[in-house]
Amino acid sequence: MAAADASDDADAAVYDGFLSSSSEHHHYCGNDEGFESDEVRCLMAWADVVCDPKVGHARKKEALECMCLGLRPQDLTECSRMAFVRLAFERGVVDAAVALIELGVADLSCAASNFLGDFAFNSDVGAQAVLDVFPRLERCFRYIFADHCLEHLLVLDAALLLCANIAATCPSGHSQLVPLVRPICLKIIKSPTVSDKLRGNTILLLANLSMTVGPELRALRVADALLELIVERRASVSGRSVAESVIIFLHGHEPCQEIDTLMNLNVISQYIVPIMERTIKGDEFRGMYPHLLYSARLFQVLAQCRRYAEALVANPQVIPMLLHVSREPERPLRVESDLEGRRLALEALWSLARLGFWPPPAALEPPGDAQPSVGVPPRREDALEEEEEGEEPEQGEPTSLEQESRAFLSKSLPDLLGNAHPGIRASAAGLWACVHRREVLEQLVVGQRLETARGLPSGFWRWRVLSNLYPFLGAALVDVPKTSFEFAG
Repeated sequence: MAAADASDDADAAVYDGFLSSSSEHHHYCGNDEGFESDEVRCLMAWADVVCDPKVGHARKKEALECMCLGLRPQDLTECSRMAFVRLAFERGVVDAAVALIELGVADLSCAASNFLGDFAFNSDVGAQAVLDVFPRLERCFRYIFADHCLEHLLVLDAALLLCANIAATCPSGHSQLVPLVRPICLKIIKSPTVSDKLRGNTILLLANLSMTVGPELRALRVADALLELIVERRASVSGRSVAESVIIFLHGHEPCQEIDTLMNLNVISQYIVPIMERTIKGDEFRGMYPHLLYSARLFQVLAQCRRYAEALVANPQVIPMLLHVSREPERPLRVESDLEGRRLALEALWSLARLGFWPPPAALEPPGDAQPSVGVPPRREDALEEEEEGEEPEQGEPTSLEQESRAFLSKSLPDLLGNAHPGIRASAAGLWACVHRREVLEQLVVGQRLETARGLPSGFWRWRVLSNLYPFLGAALVDVPKTSFEFAG
């Protein structure tokens, strides 16, 4: 089957799904705002063309490409996108697009796959709708994902991008995607002839999958192929896509040669910090728009290893970024997975606190003229005399990091303890306990005395009482992250 060349405009309409779509000027809506916009009415007119059984294939292909153009983040507000996805799904456009792919016509399959990829992009509803029909898509794509089918490059590229966009928003579908893409991914990464776009989309898909199917990807030695690509610079920046993320997701939790190599290439300042900056701003990074879930995961994974955690805190931008991301957002979520991204940022701070890299001691001191907290030594009288004489005291003014850390621990963290998301609550409780070790140890001692004096079952206080305040204390009952702060006794 010969695939027709896609136009430049059609290519521009395809956006990579590891990432969150967002226009330069954000617009968030509530209720039914956006349903009557001109953009949505125009898109729905094209959707009706695709759904009409009396319309010919050429006209439907044109309609699919026009919808791809109309769904570009810079041309459609977030509110209007949500409205279109909902209306078009109810109209049956997903089933109609899949039916066109099932015809096996190359250029029609490519246009329909590109549309479904854009439909799933940055939309929980859209991605789930496409995932629900994925068994039908799998039957269509199986032959082009076979080892010998690199000749169908346009359709292959569209199919990989569709899979990447589904994987970005629906981790529950990863198990369906892995068997399909396993035969082709390494071949594309290693091939010197494939385009940067195809290689980049393949790496993007692997990054999404590595969140849940790490063992399978490690068994395929995906990191080796990607590291070779990075070190030898065999691809452009866009062709490398998020290769660094894949390697870190798979191996960053413990010291290893792969991560050491990335550290020698200044991966923190050259990759990790920039991708989080773009995520916070909602800007493009290497041709994509990062989801918070994936950007925060980079910090959370590396913070589990003392060697790499120390490298993280050595960068002055890392802690402020994590504090910013962990706080309550000022605007609505872009996608539901942003909540998990905030939890991972808290997990990273928790790991850094457990290892003693954060917070700085001055951040635990009371501000202003307040009395010192327990464990903080009082200032010397001679230092006070120096101040009265107009001389600089030995201890200077708090740094911006100390001030920001103090504000977070005193204001933001208590608010996070009451967050509606259970994962955020649990991680915030773990971080609070790690910073307030003495208080938690005292509570454990009280429980031990109650068990002795009142005949409570051994461990009852910890497992059944305190574990409700600090979920990580229930480590013997449930699996907990490696970032857990454990107490003796």
